[in-house]
Amino acid sequence: MNTPAIIREYAAEDLSWMDGIILFAAASALFRFSQDVQEKYLFPNNPDKSLWASAIIGVALLVWRGKDLKSIIE
Repeated sequence: MNTPAIIREYAAEDLSWMDGIILFAAASALFRFSQDVQEKYLFPNNPDKSLWASAIIGVALLVWRGKDLKSIIE
């Protein structure tokens, strides 16, 4: 399996393994923040509705921008 082009491009820019750890930590923090915001503001008193609303938003974003994500992976 070939390395995705986006990873090869960044590897050529001399990113180290520490940069990967920092990017992972940043992405994890943003993910946690988005989960907390969704729990607090979508349907704060109904966890089931909040969960389904989050899933619908996520799927809609993937459908909307999926072609761009696919091109990054290729």
